[in-house]
Parts: sequence; C-alpha cells; structure tokens
Amino acid sequence: MADRKNYDFHSLNAPYEIALEEIDTPQLVELPQDGEILSLLRAVDSRHELADMHNLLDKGEAGQLGSFGSRTTMTAIRKQDPELLRWGLVAFLIWIPHSDDFRDDLPIMALFGHSAKKLGLSPWREFRRAAKRVPVARSWVRGWLLRLPWERSLKAWRYAESADDGGFRYQQTGIGPMPPELRAMLEEEEERKRKRRQP
Repeated sequence: MADRKNYDFHSLNAPYEIALEEIDTPQLVELPQDGEILSLLRAVDSRHELADMHNLLDKGEAGQLGSFGSRTTMTAIRKQDPELLRWGLVAFLIWIPHSDDFRDDLPIMALFGHSAKKLGLSPWREFRRAAKRVPVARSWVRGWLLRLPWERSLKAWRYAESADDGGFRYQQTGIGPMPPELRAMLEEEEERKRKRRQP
C-alpha cells in the first residue's frame, strides 16, 4: 500500500497568487510548480504506487492534479510532447474519485481526446492505457469511450482551438444557454446516477 510519508506533496500545496490585473485574463497554460508535479507523478510511478495515489491525497491536492492535467492538454501541444499529455491524463484520472460533479470533468476529457489527435495519437488507446495505470477511474473512462462521437467533441462542450502569445490554447465558446442536445445528455446521465443510488 502506498505511504504518504514517502513523497513530498509541496507542489500540490504551492499557492498560486492571482494578481488583480490577472483576474479577467484567460487561465495560465503553465504554472511554476508544474515541473515538480510531473516529478512527483514519476516518483510515485517508480515505486509502482500510482494506482493508489488517489488514496494519499486530500481533495485540495487531488484538485491540483486535476488542474495540472487540464493544463497539459495545451502545454503538450505547445511542446509537441505526447508523454506530457499522457502524464496529464493520468493526473486527471487520479483526480476523478475526488470530484463532486462529473459535469465539470467531461469537457476536459474532450480536450484530452482532441489533444491526442493533434499529437497523432489514438485517443481510444491513450484513455485505455491511462485507465490501466489508474484503475479507480476505469469505469469513468469506459463511460466516456461509449459516448457518441459528437458527445466527445470540442463543439459539444463549447470549446475551440485558439492561440495566445505563448502558442496553442483552448478557449470556451458560446457561453450562454446550453444546446438542447447537451442538456438532454447531462439530464440522462444525472437520471442514471440517481437510479444507481436508489436501494
């Protein structure tokens, strides 16, 4: 069983101060602690304890991994680094058991799938490979892969490719009323979840 004392979780607790002038700017694509987070993931993997890492983290630390993962969908494209995207997906899947609302996480899965294609990778293969490394997220990944292609697209989740001075980034589009197809999909998912909770 993985033991928390074997690792330094400082990078998952390093605060990022947002300056007043940054409040209305798009989120940063890379944070100073991202290299340390990547090193932490590799250290846990070297001890063959990646599958248990979600048990070592509190919710805030897991959230930092989830945020790191979502940023790698852009930094991996900027750096043309498939391995970074793979680590980002692993980090994101470690976050999943701590998430309160799957609806916040589904768009990020679409970003991972799109980024994988941009790097010449098979999203199907990459998702399955990551789920083997983080078994607690296997059913989540399976559910994602069983969705219709449209439901896994950037457009469905109101994202589009964009760019800034640093290079590639994703940008949210069409902030406003939810398209009927997306609303129906989320309502069906919520109903399935409700039925599973009933005795």
